[in-house]
Amino acid sequence: SMVNIRFTGSFGHFFLVSIGLVLLSIVTLGLALPYLSYWTTRYFFTELEVGGHPVVFTGSFGEYVLISLGLVLLSILTLGLASLYFAYWNVKYFASNLQVAKT
Repeated sequence: SMVNIRFTGSFGHFFLVSIGLVLLSIVTLGLALPYLSYWTTRYFFTELEVGGHPVVFTGSFGEYVLISLGLVLLSILTLGLASLYFAYWNVKYFASNLQVAKT
């Protein structure tokens, strides 16, 4: 049997938080960019409901940033070749750290 998946997010909420994080990134000279990336990806996963139950993200920003920094450095050293793995890893990290809450 099939289970319904529903996106519960709204463009208004996404827009307001994204604008705030972009402005914060400008003020911090780019230091907030990793959080903008993290928040954006996390938002789309955690605004899902599976069979009426919310999806919960169990990963952490600290772990995400450390691995991302390593992959960015590796991408620089490989003249961009590792950026393909970085893109793959980014989605896999979020998808691998999801749980459906039992409410």
